[in-house]
Amino acid sequence: MSLRDLDWGYLRQGLTRSFLLLLVGASLWGASMAYRTHLTASLETERQSLASLEQDRNDLTSRREARRQFAAIYGQLQTDGVVGGDQRLIWVQHARDAGAALGLPYLRYTTSPQHAFEAPWLVPGISAPVMVSMMELQMGLVHEQDLLRLFARLRESPGLFQVQSCALERLGQNASPAPDKANVTGTCQLAWFSLPKESTLAAAGPEN
Repeated sequence: MSLRDLDWGYLRQGLTRSFLLLLVGASLWGASMAYRTHLTASLETERQSLASLEQDRNDLTSRREARRQFAAIYGQLQTDGVVGGDQRLIWVQHARDAGAALGLPYLRYTTSPQHAFEAPWLVPGISAPVMVSMMELQMGLVHEQDLLRLFARLRESPGLFQVQSCALERLGQNASPAPDKANVTGTCQLAWFSLPKESTLAAAGPEN
C-alpha cells in the first residue's frame, strides 16, 4: 500500500465520520424542530380550547343575567296586566266608566281586532311577539283638562296603551266653558298592547 493510498484512507474515514456527525446533527435538529412545531400546535390548540371555554362561560353568564332581568320585567308586565290575551272588553268598560266618572257630555269608542305589532327593534324568533289593538275615542269635553283626566283613568286599566294621535276642536267663542256641555270635541287613536303568555315564556330562552 502506498503512502497516497494510506492518506486517502484516513481522509475518507475522517470525511465519513464528519458526514455521519452532520447527518446525526441534522436528524436531531429536524426532530427538535418537529417537536417544537408539534408543541406550538398543541399550545395553540389548548389556547383556542381555553378561549372557547371562556366564551361559553361568558355566554352562559349573559344568558342567566338576561333571564334574571327578563323575569323581573315579566313579573311587572304580569302585574300591569300586559301579559295575556285580548282584553278589549275590559278596556272598553274602563273607558265607559272613566267617561261616566268624569261627567263627559259623551264618549263613543270603536276597537279593532288584535294583530301583530311590527317594529324594526322586534326580531322574529328572538323578541317576544307583541300584539296591538287600536281604539278610537270620540268625545265631548267640558274643557281640555278632561282629556288628560280621561287618559289618567285609562292608565289604571290592565294593559298598556300609547296615544297615537289626538285632535281637539273648541266649539263656540265663549271664554268660559259652559258646564255639563261639550265645549271641546276630540278624536283620539289609542294603541293597546299585550304580550301572549306563551310567547313571553319562550322568549326567555333556556336557562342553561
